[in-house]
Amino acid sequence: MIEENNKSTKKRSLVEIVSDLISALNEKEKRTITGRFGLSGKKETLSAIGRELRLSRERIRQIEKNSLRKLAIEFSKNNKNEATEVINLFENSAGIVVDSKISNELVNLTYNHKFAKSYLKLIFSIMSETKKIEENSDLNSGWILTSKISKKKIQTICDKLIKHFKEYKLPQTVDDIIAEVVGISTFSEELISSCIDLSTKLVMAKNGMVGITSWPSVNPRNVKDKIYYVLKTAGRPLHFSEITSSIIALKFDNKKVVRATVHNELIADKRFVLIGRGIYALREWGYSDGTVYDVIKNILSNATGPLSIGEIIALVNKSRKVKKNTIVINLQTKKEFAKVNDGYIYKNL
Repeated sequence: MIEENNKSTKKRSLVEIVSDLISALNEKEKRTITGRFGLSGKKETLSAIGRELRLSRERIRQIEKNSLRKLAIEFSKNNKNEATEVINLFENSAGIVVDSKISNELVNLTYNHKFAKSYLKLIFSIMSETKKIEENSDLNSGWILTSKISKKKIQTICDKLIKHFKEYKLPQTVDDIIAEVVGISTFSEELISSCIDLSTKLVMAKNGMVGITSWPSVNPRNVKDKIYYVLKTAGRPLHFSEITSSIIALKFDNKKVVRATVHNELIADKRFVLIGRGIYALREWGYSDGTVYDVIKNILSNATGPLSIGEIIALVNKSRKVKKNTIVINLQTKKEFAKVNDGYIYKNL
């Protein structure tokens, strides 16, 4: 008896609720809603459903619209608690949910159903408190809580951020954005982050930096850009095997990356400089091509006077990761480097 009581009081998932609501529809309505929202795994077009039911696209559209209206009425009657849970989770992300980034908390309301996101999108469609944001050139597809945010406000925030980045030309954290972008400080971090997720022209990288979608420093699409991202994020030179491991760990996409490919890209791309055995740095950090001899020659040529071994080693290590002995041997064996009382000088032979 106790077990039966537990079963009867167990909280129902949104999938169960939706399934019960759909069961009250007629066969054509069931088929249309199931297909249009992909409740069986595959989202179908109006035309595909129409061909099966021998009805026009427009008729299927009408059936979908009427069915959603029926479901909305029934859902609002008996599922106020469930609707409140959904609303609360929308509020956690400042009233915005992006289709491609539906939160785990929302998915949990379906008890992690295989097609959870499809069921959630149907729930959002029949709730009076939420509104669909259709995908366009500026925004990804998603949903807003109308009492919390408007599409106009989202567009205003995105436009300000895009204008700022086109002028500033460097990625920034959300905290920096709030501090520096005029008219943004009044908005919460959650709202700004959600607007970035919804925008097609902005992106937040895995390291938390925000920038323009086309920038490889925040949105790497190929191996060489992924290398740049890893080095830029690390802020220090790395061995090519470390770079490969980092790319794999970050899981940018499903493409397989191997050390040989990474090494080849490091050699071919002028953004990267070999500064030691297998160790690479970004040229923008001040590193340049050449052997240890070339580096020492450049240092002594530009010096205003003799430099001690310690000074030379320190300067070489700013552009090369080599052993102290390698530097000393070059100083002692190359005829162009002459030892004087105060250190070494370069003499042009």
